[in-house]
Amino acid sequence: MNSRGKIIGSSIAIFVVAFAIGYGASMFFATVRTKQLIENIKPIRENNFDYQFIFPLLRYDFGNARNYLEDKTLENKLAAYVANEYENQKAQSISVYFSSLSGNSWAGVNADAEYHPGSMMKVLIMIAYYRESQLDPAILDQNFVYTKTVADQANAIDFDLPSNMVVGRSYGVKDLIANMIENSDNGAETLLLDNSNQKILNDIYHDLNIEVPTEVPDFTISPRNYSTFLKILYNATYLSDADSEEVLSLLSKTTFTSALAAGVPSNIVVSHKYGERVDTNATGTVTATELHDCGIVYAENPYQICVMTKGYPDASEADLASIIKDISSIVYTYENDDNN
Repeated sequence: MNSRGKIIGSSIAIFVVAFAIGYGASMFFATVRTKQLIENIKPIRENNFDYQFIFPLLRYDFGNARNYLEDKTLENKLAAYVANEYENQKAQSISVYFSSLSGNSWAGVNADAEYHPGSMMKVLIMIAYYRESQLDPAILDQNFVYTKTVADQANAIDFDLPSNMVVGRSYGVKDLIANMIENSDNGAETLLLDNSNQKILNDIYHDLNIEVPTEVPDFTISPRNYSTFLKILYNATYLSDADSEEVLSLLSKTTFTSALAAGVPSNIVVSHKYGERVDTNATGTVTATELHDCGIVYAENPYQICVMTKGYPDASEADLASIIKDISSIVYTYENDDNN
């Protein structure tokens, strides 16, 4: 072989070795990165230690691996809509969190921004009663009297609708829960809360690593965090199968249907809870109105969606409900497009 051939041969050999080393190094680092991502997927278990032999699993935190499950196409559609609403001054803040329940994809726009949840926390009171009934089934068979003191408590809540309950009448726990969830009745909520097991209620927050509302001066929550309550119900990892089914069935009967439910076909079942809040300053002047709706949409491929909004002081419930409806429609249309 002449010198030119030797040089070419040597160059090829060097290239092959360099390529092999580079490929090997990239594979090594890819393997290390994959291992790190997998190791950072952590189980979230109940934080209470009432059991000796079990440590119940609630869900998984995907850590940084979550970034690889993000549906950017849906996220971009939602972000474009939100940007347009901001440009037209339809709201001060809009947040969305979506998560597939038949897979692991998710999407979010301002998903970690926090809002005052309002009536959405009634879901936690319901969960607490069903949770306690697993220890003592008689809990759900109790009856409580709606007293004037309780009525005064309920009526003291600013900007809320009056209760449909009658002072002096006795109500069963299951009827109170149904009224609280389906009609978002504050009288039912107050009576249930006054007679609830606070430890069990607080355990729900502790188990999910969420602040206990009574332990902070101004409780707020994000769409992403609120969605964990829905996921443990859908997966039946916190209540029994039968109780989870009953709770989600109640949530499908809510009479408020102008937001999430309005964005999907009428034959599609939506288990959801809405919440509203009127924010005021120290002088009582309204500074913002908030409306939220979070739930599970039982489409062919079920998913959960949580939309939280904060409007300007003069925004009506209908204005903000229209935004939530539009976002619900965007997600439903996207999820049911065969090309996605």
